[in-house]
Amino acid sequence: MEVHNLYKMKALNIVFFFTCLSIFSFGQHTKEQCSKEAIFQRHLEIDENALEELAETESQLQKIIQNFRDNPEQKQNSNIVIPVVMHVFHDGDDGKMDMDQIQSGLKILNEDFNGLNDGWNTIDPAFDNIKGTMDINFCLASIDPEGNPTTGVVYHQDPQGLLNEGNLFRHAWDNYKYLNIYFPKYTGGEPSDFTAYAYFPSTAGSDLNQGGVFYSSIRWGYGNHSILEEGDDWASVCTHELGHWLNLYHTFQGGCSAANDFVGDTPPTTGGTIELSDCNNNDFSCGVHTNGENYMDYNHRCKKMFTLGQVERMTAALFLPSRITLWSEENLLATGCIDFYTSNDKMNSSLPVKVYPNPASDQLFVDLPFEASWDFELFNLKGELMFKEKISSKKYTFDLHDYHNGLYYYIIRNEEYNSSGKLSVLHN
Repeated sequence: MEVHNLYKMKALNIVFFFTCLSIFSFGQHTKEQCSKEAIFQRHLEIDENALEELAETESQLQKIIQNFRDNPEQKQNSNIVIPVVMHVFHDGDDGKMDMDQIQSGLKILNEDFNGLNDGWNTIDPAFDNIKGTMDINFCLASIDPEGNPTTGVVYHQDPQGLLNEGNLFRHAWDNYKYLNIYFPKYTGGEPSDFTAYAYFPSTAGSDLNQGGVFYSSIRWGYGNHSILEEGDDWASVCTHELGHWLNLYHTFQGGCSAANDFVGDTPPTTGGTIELSDCNNNDFSCGVHTNGENYMDYNHRCKKMFTLGQVERMTAALFLPSRITLWSEENLLATGCIDFYTSNDKMNSSLPVKVYPNPASDQLFVDLPFEASWDFELFNLKGELMFKEKISSKKYTFDLHDYHNGLYYYIIRNEEYNSSGKLSVLHN
């Protein structure tokens, strides 16, 4: 019998589960799932109704999943882009990751979610038929909350922040617009195998800009401040954490109990101890073969896959109130990730459109390859729609006299094709 069918009847014992779990989820924090009162207290200081919200979120999530199953055409399963801001805490050069290391970790994250990782083709045959991918990409923002250009990386000279001490959330960018990732050198003390922790979707947390991921810079990607050798799967703990951020639990959550991780095709297993080698730790601990290559297990050097059920759950989480605004087209314009969005679109984004001059002063000219019904849209850097018009001819002229000097985005599209770009308006 396939693993998916074997576990698809796994029950959801929500009452028991939520007496043991806080909405605040450490990625690598504990050997016991239900004994960390300090974790409860830390999150409850943010929201006194945290446990109730978690239960309500789970109820919402199950309704979204069921709606997808009943109406698969409503499921957004491609071309998701999440704008990211990275806060790097350092003391001089200590902990100051350079852009090469930052991009290295981001590359790992994007490859893992899209099934482009090195281990994708070497998965245990027992689970190869249920491995799943998301068409999702994490994009460094190029526009900050004030509408100014940014690299998506903010450096904070802060010896306390380097050690994850003090209120790092004071640096947060709007959680409804950006995934905030915080990089102290150590998230849980030195020396330690503790790498990172993440927050589950929470409207209360997003309202206060207290969410995202905390990650030790010494294990983010490979590069000038990483202690990992290139190819070490430990770097994929970032994928584990983003799984939490999209409402996945550990595969060993609840041990062999019925509630487990709320995903039907992940076998129950015990766990909770960080393992630095091997793919088969705790195998048959619940009487069945364990999916030890799963990103949500604790086998740090054996991370290869999500299951189809986990992908379904993460996709549903993108529709929760604290996540759905992030990947809207309006927000991708406002954060500077719209080019990334259109370049990954399933439509033909290589449409030969000529938009000139650029910079433009009085008029903008558009040459299209053929006559059709086109939408021409112009947005400012906040993602606000400034102008929209239908074009039916191959040539179009747009008057810019009423537009202030500055940078804008344009999108030209119909049901089959699209083209986008940046437009600089500079009046003489």
